[in-house]
Amino acid sequence: MPHKRAKRSVREKKRTESGGDLKPGGKNSIENEEIPKGAARILNAAKVQQEYAEKKRKGLLEDGAGPSRKKRKTDGKEGEKARASSNSHLRIQPGESISHFNRRVEDAMRHSVREAMQISSAKMRKARKEELEQKAAPSASKRRSRSRSHGGSDDEASDAEDEKPHKSARKPVAAKDDKPKDFEKISTSAPRRLNDVVQAPPELKKLPRKAKKLAEQGAAKKGDGAKTLREGVLSMAQQAMMEEERERAIRLYRELKRGKTAA
Repeated sequence: MPHKRAKRSVREKKRTESGGDLKPGGKNSIENEEIPKGAARILNAAKVQQEYAEKKRKGLLEDGAGPSRKKRKTDGKEGEKARASSNSHLRIQPGESISHFNRRVEDAMRHSVREAMQISSAKMRKARKEELEQKAAPSASKRRSRSRSHGGSDDEASDAEDEKPHKSARKPVAAKDDKPKDFEKISTSAPRRLNDVVQAPPELKKLPRKAKKLAEQGAAKKGDGAKTLREGVLSMAQQAMMEEERERAIRLYRELKRGKTAA
């Protein structure tokens, strides 16, 4: 059977017949060696670009991507005929899903919808502009007629009217100035300083909690009889004397031990 491995004796016989120092076979040669996709894409980049340029030159690319993707605008009857023909072809094709068909319809109708929106917005802007012009025309004519009839009296009245709002506008400003402000501004020529005089350090007149009790307990254990914490504390001279006595006791004890061992 082809998928079964031959016997060891048969394999060794074939190996001795073929020999040892042989070139690699066809499957294992460098020419047939697999190349990674990234390296193959880089090596074949020039070839791919050349094929794409030839297709683009011949106009064989899909989705109408030729030398220039911009479509010429058709005006008048030709444009209407082209749109009608494109709309008539908007039918679901065999094997096409509804989502793909809807997307195709939206792509085809997008241009016409955009044009309709632009036309409607332009009409609305034009109508609004005409309304504003109609409203502005009678008001301008009335002003001209008044200025002609009254003459200089209107000018004086207008000047008085112009002066009145200025005076009335000044009054609330003064009233606002009289009101107290939340944050007053102080001149920095003589600034106020805090804590110019240095305070004295705190004095601890009372001992910490349980200090006396702990001192009495320690004195009772040691037998010193110190009743307070101050009496239980040793001075530096006393500590030096105690260290000397300790060293002397240790020295005497070691001499005594040496004498016993020598005897």
